[in-house]
Amino acid sequence: MRAVVVAVALSVVAAGASQARSPVELFGRFAGTMTEHYGKAPKSYPMTLSFKGDEGYTSYPQLGCSGVLTRLASTLEGYTIYKEQITRGRAGDGAGGTCIDGIVILSQSKAVITLGWYASEQGEPLFASARLTEAPN
Repeated sequence: MRAVVVAVALSVVAAGASQARSPVELFGRFAGTMTEHYGKAPKSYPMTLSFKGDEGYTSYPQLGCSGVLTRLASTLEGYTIYKEQITRGRAGDGAGGTCIDGIVILSQSKAVITLGWYASEQGEPLFASARLTEAPN
């Protein structure tokens, strides 16, 4: 089911991306709390997000994970879609990592970024969200 939701979201985004204005450019460093909305109870932990051009960088210090965001598309409504590839702390890395790759949808309003993270693991839908504010570099 989760894979279906992500596939539908990406096809809608792809359709809108061809009509989108120039891509939304995100710059700077943002910090806040990510909350996982799956499992028995919500789980929250700090995260940071920084941008350099078309790439973004995620960090989840409490989980020992970090990743790279590669832009996939933008919409007319101001959403930007990225693929997150975990580069440190990847599940199955043999070192006890727990993080997996996913799709990230961002929306920025002034100094605040709203983030939605989506993935599927063994057929189960995974969703997390965050509200991030500008942070000092």
